[in-house]
Order: sequence, then structure tokens, then C-alpha cells
Amino acid sequence: MRQILVDHARITNAGKRVPRRQKLPIDDTLTFTIERSREVLALDEALGRLKQLSERQSRIVELRFFGGLTVEETAEALGISPKTVKREWSVARAWLHGEIKRG
Repeated sequence: MRQILVDHARITNAGKRVPRRQKLPIDDTLTFTIERSREVLALDEALGRLKQLSERQSRIVELRFFGGLTVEETAEALGISPKTVKREWSVARAWLHGEIKRG
């Protein structure tokens, strides 16, 4: 899912004739805007940097944000406790927020 969203964001940002506020439907439940595309690209780049620091935190963000998994589902998928997922998720979100603001 992450790669699909990132590829779509790249295509959206590459379109020179696309109005800034045009909505691009992906499916019935998800609508993409140019601004949202830029956010997804920034997140993807920041996740690449996070992976170098903590592969587990990067994987948690992928599963939770892009995969839509709950804390419990993420814990089960990674073989760690839900408490660890919550802690790592909080740290990763804070780190990513700082990275994206800086970029």
C-alpha cells in the first residue's frame, strides 16, 4: 500500500497541468489531492531515514499508517507486545513529525 500511495503521489506532483485543488479519486473511500501527495512523498522520504535509525519503528509506521493495522495487529505481525508497539509508534511519530517539518 505504501508503494502504491507513493507512486501515485509522484505522478500527481509530476503533472504540470493539474490544478492545485483537483481531487484525484483512487477508489470510493480515498481521495488524493496535490497537497496530500506532497505529504505522502515527504513521509516516504522521512521513513527511509527512520529505517536507517530504527527498522522496527519504520515497520510499525508502515503497518499502522499504510496498512491500517491496529496496535494489537501490528504487535502480532511483528512478534512484540502491544505496549512496545505503542511506545515505538509514539517515538516514531514524533521523530517523523520533526523530520517532515524540517524538510
